[in-house]
Amino acid sequence: MEFVIIGGDAAGMSAASRAKRPRPDLKVTVLEKTTDVSYSACGMPYNIADPKRKIEDLVVRGADIFRAKQDIHLLTGHCAKAIDRINKSVIGTSLKGKNFEFSFDKLLIATGASPIIPDLPGLNLPGVMQLKNLDDGRKIKQFIKLNRVKKSVVIGMGFIALEMVEALRALNIEVCMVKSRPVFLPWMDETLADVVKGEVETNRVRLYPGHVVEN
Repeated sequence: MEFVIIGGDAAGMSAASRAKRPRPDLKVTVLEKTTDVSYSACGMPYNIADPKRKIEDLVVRGADIFRAKQDIHLLTGHCAKAIDRINKSVIGTSLKGKNFEFSFDKLLIATGASPIIPDLPGLNLPGVMQLKNLDDGRKIKQFIKLNRVKKSVVIGMGFIALEMVEALRALNIEVCMVKSRPVFLPWMDETLADVVKGEVETNRVRLYPGHVVEN
């Protein structure tokens, strides 16, 4: 049986390892569009807060270990572009520009959520970044290291945004948080959300819920 997994972060690689354990003969192919696998994504903000730590410290297990010790067909730098549900295949392109196609009997999509990038002018300017994968973390950490960053704006007020705010404040960087919806944490109990809001404001973070970013 051919088992294909799209996404080589912690969830994807855990699924690959778990699938191989009871069935060593199972052919497992993992397609990861970046060059990093099996890292603690939720730890990135805290790593960014510590200039002395390497971002690679977040990697739990290297790609070669999965290939050599677990016989997992792990392909980094392979971005899945489309899924043919009728013919059961995944089509994509590698970082080297080569097209690929893999057939599957079972398919798991383990890419996680993606940041919502607003369609605004200036998003390609230096210092405008997202935090999704380890390479994003590298870029943010390097930018802070090479530039005298004093102020920052975080668009969004979710879990990762709050963790990044904590990291930036630990680096003594001023932070403003902006979101278009009016409620600070609508998915949290109101009493608890007020506690979190108070803690954030105590740390001198300026909150702007109900504000639309225009440029």
